[in-house]
Amino acid sequence: MKLHIGKEIEARYKESGIKLSEFAKRLSTTPRNVYTIFERTDIKTDLLQKISEILHFNFFTLYRSDNIVEDAALRYEKSAQSAEKLSVIVVLDGRETTLNHWIKKLTAINRTLGNQ
Repeated sequence: MKLHIGKEIEARYKESGIKLSEFAKRLSTTPRNVYTIFERTDIKTDLLQKISEILHFNFFTLYRSDNIVEDAALRYEKSAQSAEKLSVIVVLDGRETTLNHWIKKLTAINRTLGNQ
């Protein structure tokens, strides 16, 4: 099944609670053009990046394929203080975990090897 990026954007937009006029303003377009975006099956990367930032979701991760090996996927999250932060998710051996988790594991291994 092919990804319908417009429908994915529309779903995230509806979850966001942002008014259509505000969303359009942030995209530097009109509300009518926003509806056109919702109907698209493909989209330019610069526009998708801007939408990702506005909706705090990395739509590029939806294009991941099981046939493509990826070391990391980025996604936007909104913190409790409404400040934007970037989370890095590391995918190794088919398991998804945070980069911080792997840093802690590697630090522990390095300490162990340094003590031998």
